[in-house]
Amino acid sequence: MKESKEVLNNKRKRKPNSSKRVVVLTSIIILMLLIWQAFSANKIHQSYQHSLMKSVTDRVISDYLEYFSQLRLEIDLFQQKHFYIIQKLKEQGDEANKELYMELLTKLRDDIENTRLFSFINQHGQGSLSHITGNFLPDCEEEIAATLAAGVQESLFLHRSKSSVHFDILQPFSSVEANNEYLFVAFNPNVLIGILSQYQLPHQQLFLMRSDQRGHIELTTETTDVKYARMVVNDFDYDSFSYIKPIPNTRWQLGIRLSPQYNIDLRNKALSKALIIWLILTTFVYGFYRQQKRGIQKHRRVKKELAYADSHDQLTGLANRNNFEQQVTHFINNNSKTPNKSGVVLKIDLDKFQVINNSMGFTVGDKFLHQISLILQKNLPTGAVLSRLGNDEFAMLLPDLQFSEAENYANKIRCLLKDTHIEESSQSNNITASVGVVIIDNSIFDVQQVFSSLGQAISLAKEKGRDRVQVYQSSDEQLRKHAKEMEAVHELVDALKEQRLLLHRQEIKSMVGEYSKYFEVLVRMKNKQGDIVPPIEFIPAAEKYGMIVQLDYWVIEHTLKGMANEQAGNHYSINLSGITLANKELYQHVKGLFKTYKVEPSLVSFEITETSAITHLDSALYFINNMIAFGCSFALDDFGSGLSSFSYLQKLPIGTIKIDGAFVRDMDSNAINRTFVENIKRTASAMNKKVVAEFVENEHIEALLNEIGVEYVQGYYIHKPELWFEQQKL
Repeated sequence: MKESKEVLNNKRKRKPNSSKRVVVLTSIIILMLLIWQAFSANKIHQSYQHSLMKSVTDRVISDYLEYFSQLRLEIDLFQQKHFYIIQKLKEQGDEANKELYMELLTKLRDDIENTRLFSFINQHGQGSLSHITGNFLPDCEEEIAATLAAGVQESLFLHRSKSSVHFDILQPFSSVEANNEYLFVAFNPNVLIGILSQYQLPHQQLFLMRSDQRGHIELTTETTDVKYARMVVNDFDYDSFSYIKPIPNTRWQLGIRLSPQYNIDLRNKALSKALIIWLILTTFVYGFYRQQKRGIQKHRRVKKELAYADSHDQLTGLANRNNFEQQVTHFINNNSKTPNKSGVVLKIDLDKFQVINNSMGFTVGDKFLHQISLILQKNLPTGAVLSRLGNDEFAMLLPDLQFSEAENYANKIRCLLKDTHIEESSQSNNITASVGVVIIDNSIFDVQQVFSSLGQAISLAKEKGRDRVQVYQSSDEQLRKHAKEMEAVHELVDALKEQRLLLHRQEIKSMVGEYSKYFEVLVRMKNKQGDIVPPIEFIPAAEKYGMIVQLDYWVIEHTLKGMANEQAGNHYSINLSGITLANKELYQHVKGLFKTYKVEPSLVSFEITETSAITHLDSALYFINNMIAFGCSFALDDFGSGLSSFSYLQKLPIGTIKIDGAFVRDMDSNAINRTFVENIKRTASAMNKKVVAEFVENEHIEALLNEIGVEYVQGYYIHKPELWFEQQKL
């Protein structure tokens, strides 16, 4: 728990580097963001290129199909225009005249560009002009056979020879007599190459590829007349194509490949831009860091000094009370998770230290306190925490000290302090110390309990004559009482968490024949063994140690919840402590609970004691007036036992007075108490207030109260408290 100076110095050395790490980290983050932005922009550009390639292929394919359709239309027009010559040449067959063929070929070339030759194909796939044109290439024969088999030409592809390349159009004869016969026309691929070149964009290369033969390329945008040799690419090159799309009714597919250097250049350009921006931003950030460094260091230094001053005693440099309480709380929390683990806390209170201040001055007193702190630090075990709580009080947290050794250690400290002398005085200072010892085990639940126990131990040590050690867990009656109160508070805290609180109720009987039933709500607690703990054993402790507000809030909420579940129209009276009554948030909290559980306010009455009402008169009047306006009623409990009852009765707008049971329980045999009850009743009637008599223990008392005219009676003779609802059932 205690940091050495070396550790603190190392921390101070590391602090200046933290800002540099922030700058470096910021620079790295900026670089990563810029690189991410560069790759994102590159990805967006690739997406744009993809859409661009789709558009290019769609337009090329559209132009190809339009071109093929135009060729077929022109062939049909040519047949109509030269019908008789074609018929004559066709009839001649194998004996056709070459001059006539060449005449017709010339006309065909004039009408349709890029025509190479033509021939006639019969229904058997044979050419009738082979003696003029020569035999068909194997590719031509393959396409002719496929067309005859399908009845339509749907597998167009390029046919290659050693010196040329062409494609064939097989168009049915237009004559009626023609039966599955075709006019065969071969064309140069110049237009196909031109269309590819027309739509080629920068950094793109277009390919006309075979769809039935992987990697076989028919034409590219680089194709020329001397480059008609078939190209074949391997699988790696084929997979590098950026976009591929088939062309309908052909054996072709159109592919686009971006220049490899294009993507590299694009990426390098984006990265270069990102690096330039990064260098500019990093320079700015670093410059800003250098500019602000002194201010930041100054701010940190001031902040560190303030933090140290906030957690340490200025005179001795020890942990102050707030710091010490935090470390004790931390130890308690960790201790609760470790069974059978305990520690010890010592409180050292210097006896009559004020004598030194008064006789020698505060300067000497401060030097002596500093001297005491050095002695305590010198004898502090490893892992322990030493604190100056204030003025002449010191405390130690000893997490590793066994309780059996605590008293001996405390006496050792006491003797060391007793032997301490003031350097400015030649005489013995006769300073002694009272030391309180408290063990921190599983019975300790918070730091307030620790300091409360230490306070009790110190008080008892001083009562016994000072200059002694007082262990809190001793046989002293005062400490046993305090320990019992602490145990009750601890039990109440656990009961709230573990749902071990119960609601009982006791009937308040009407003596004037009212139909409605009235009950007072009473809280009970089960211990961990399941036995009922009387309220006298935990309610006073709850009031003393700050748990009563939480308990009252619990009773109010669960009473309203029980009434909402019961829905019987009974009236219930709830007790409020003076501390709860002084809570400024009480009215809004209770009003919110009424709205939550939808309980009629007129069915609820609050009981407050006259002592608490008078002690907290302003807050009591605020709560009473607002709740009466809301619809609730109020009763003044234990009337007659508190302060100036009748003088304050007129100031409180309550409707009911509950006479203290001390005057009621024996009024059948005590004439003075009977007279007191009669006087209270007369006063209440004069003030138009109703009266409830508590502790009605027999029939005779009830009869006397009825004779006096008391409106309500309550006690064991009327009704013994009964279990209403358990917490978990509400």
